[in-house]
Amino acid sequence: MPRQQGAAAAAAGIGASRLAGLARTALVTNILGIGTIGDAFAAAMRIPNFLQNLLGEGALSGAFVPAYSSLAERDERAAGRLAGAIATFLVAITATAALISIFAARPLVRLIAWGFVGERFELTVTLVRITVCGTALAVLSAWCLGVLNSHRRFFLSYVAPVVWNATQIAVLVGVLAWGVAGTGRATALAWGVTAGAAAQVLVQLRGVWRADQWIALNFGWREPQAAGVIKRFGPAVAGRGVLQISAFLDLALASLLSVGAAAAMAAAQTLYLLPLSLIGTSIAAAELTELSRIRDPAAVAQRTSERLCATAFGVSGVMAVYFAAGGPLTDSVFNLAGLRNAIADDDITLIALVLGAYSLGLVPLVASRLCQNVLFAARDTRTAASIAAIRLAVSLVIGAALMLPLDRVLILEGALTGFGDIELFSLESTWSLLDAKIRSEPALPARLGAVGLALGAAVGAWVELAFLRRAVLQRRPSRTGLPRQADWPAQRLFGGALARHMVPAAVAFVVGLPVTLVLAPLPSVLRVVIAGFTMAGLHVGCGLALRLPAARALTSQLSGVMGQHRQHPPDDARADTDTNTDSNSDQSQSPTDDNEGGPPR
Repeated sequence: MPRQQGAAAAAAGIGASRLAGLARTALVTNILGIGTIGDAFAAAMRIPNFLQNLLGEGALSGAFVPAYSSLAERDERAAGRLAGAIATFLVAITATAALISIFAARPLVRLIAWGFVGERFELTVTLVRITVCGTALAVLSAWCLGVLNSHRRFFLSYVAPVVWNATQIAVLVGVLAWGVAGTGRATALAWGVTAGAAAQVLVQLRGVWRADQWIALNFGWREPQAAGVIKRFGPAVAGRGVLQISAFLDLALASLLSVGAAAAMAAAQTLYLLPLSLIGTSIAAAELTELSRIRDPAAVAQRTSERLCATAFGVSGVMAVYFAAGGPLTDSVFNLAGLRNAIADDDITLIALVLGAYSLGLVPLVASRLCQNVLFAARDTRTAASIAAIRLAVSLVIGAALMLPLDRVLILEGALTGFGDIELFSLESTWSLLDAKIRSEPALPARLGAVGLALGAAVGAWVELAFLRRAVLQRRPSRTGLPRQADWPAQRLFGGALARHMVPAAVAFVVGLPVTLVLAPLPSVLRVVIAGFTMAGLHVGCGLALRLPAARALTSQLSGVMGQHRQHPPDDARADTDTNTDSNSDQSQSPTDDNEGGPPR
């Protein structure tokens, strides 16, 4: 499968699953609310998500896919045996982790939600014991994704989570229909999480067996190929899974903030991760498979440089929309386009501000995925892991430093108040936790503590990209297996134009913000649609004016789709054409006529 088709298939599958996930999160936030129940469910979901991303897709992308992809081209039987060994290894690890989580739920919740007390703590414990039941299945689903991606079957691997999301949406609709209230809603949804994980695996397994009929479950963990994957497993976990680890620790810190901080962060992360998945993950998944097969360093450099600039162009446009129209966007999503206004305006403002802070790190996050691919394809997972540790430390230090003073800033009727109470040199009044009674009182106004954590994550993302870029530019032959002359000039990695590819987004924001403000009297949905289309047109138009390859490629693809539509006339027109062709079948035709309507040569 060509690179463009692989990325497009992955993007299509991810797009479907992420939109389904957005619908699920919107319902979860709307039905459970920004408060005690919403915080408890967000914390309970963090453990299975953490284990799935840490032991599943995150580790497999760096450790399993390159080895399996390369082996599948040489020896299908050996590749099938490797896949079977890794499957049993993952199931054994995650099943053990799930059992430990069930029996040690209380200390585990203490570990991930330091500040939860009373009802929030007890409900979180109950939900954790339910949701971890599907963890092993979720990780097995990530193994299926690795196998399918290695065989360039990207769509099925990434569209399968639609089943998981659809199961939970069905449970939420049932909860509303049957009038379930309070904590019963969260409990029912937790069982829906486990049932959805089982359904997702069943959907993928059929495609896996078709892709590789030689897969046989085994415990050959000590065989050379399997042992090599397992050896790289730990570093790959730290490298690719740092986003999940960071989110995990963010939740632990958010539990020390006022009620609603954890739920607001979970809601904002859904929108924040949407472009990261649609643009970054789709391209990175296709590129890792191809880079694992390439041995020419010049080709690796060219592919990576092109993709870095293209992704920066696309993601920066989404950032502009989040900054300019974040308020009406979050209101439209989490209040279900005005159909069920269950989330207060101040809570919507909090989610929008957290989303804006997170968005500052979108471009470096996507670029880091591609830089990691270069190292992973060369079987180097340690460099990315060490850099990920640096990023994690930076995010935590900055996030923790900002969250405490910002948690003293209140949101009252859309306005921010309390900045005057922040004294930078006063440890007691600014750099200490609020009283537990104040933090646990759901009737008090929303606070900005979660924004501080999101800002820390954004700064950490830029630090990670800087270190990864330097590692790729100055990589050592002994660690990556590439010759010394493969080192890239600094201008090659970003094509010397990262900032240039973000200029259209800046123009779109400057115009889009006043447009959004002028449209304030209109419903949120209309404001988002009008501002969004205006900004998208400006973004692409400015990209064409600057002659950016990414903008040209986008317009070419759109023109190609429209051209294909025009080339397929309605049935009546086709019938007329066929009749004319038959009547003139005895006439001589030129070589050009022979090719008309047929396959290209």
